Amino acid sequence: MIRIAFALFTALLLAACSPASGEPPAYYQERAGAAVMEAQGDAEQLEAALAIYDEGLERHPDDTELRSSRANLLAGMGRYEEAKRDLDVLHETGLHKEGMLLRCMVLERLDGASDDALACYAEVEAAYVTAGESNPQPDANHLLAARLADSPEFEVLLLEWQSSGSAAQEPMLAEMLEMEREELIRQLLP
Repeated sequence: MIRIAFALFTALLLAACSPASGEPPAYYQERAGAAVMEAQGDAEQLEAALAIYDEGLERHPDDTELRSSRANLLAGMGRYEEAKRDLDVLHETGLHKEGMLLRCMVLERLDGASDDALACYAEVEAAYVTAGESNPQPDANHLLAARLADSPEFEVLLLEWQSSGSAAQEPMLAEMLEMEREELIRQLLP
């Protein structure tokens, strides 16, 4: 009887200490993030990181950070349909501007520069303009959104960005902004 009680106690203790027993979303975020960094592009290791995000979302289906990170990983892996599903879920619950921009780029990778994709970029650009009250200088994502929306404001934003000295600090962005649309999208989402 004592052995059974001890075995039962040990099993309960092990279950309580196991990672699968209710770890917070940050646990999965940290593990998957580390796995992505370690993967260095290795497909098998990226799949392992994706499995960690999947497990985290099974346990915490409403966690926006896990879903956003999984969408980023899926997009980086070229799995655009799956990334779009995650980004659409996030969009319905109030996706942040960077996530909105990724969603538009994924949409464009799937359907080309369609009216839906252009409208999506215009929505992102509008979100930056609304948020611009606290930060009058355009950042990289604001510039990309305006460029990809074919916005008439792009040239003005580009001149502001260049005159702020940011262009000298971000030569790669300056180069990307000069690329043809398709090349730019393929650079951002292989």
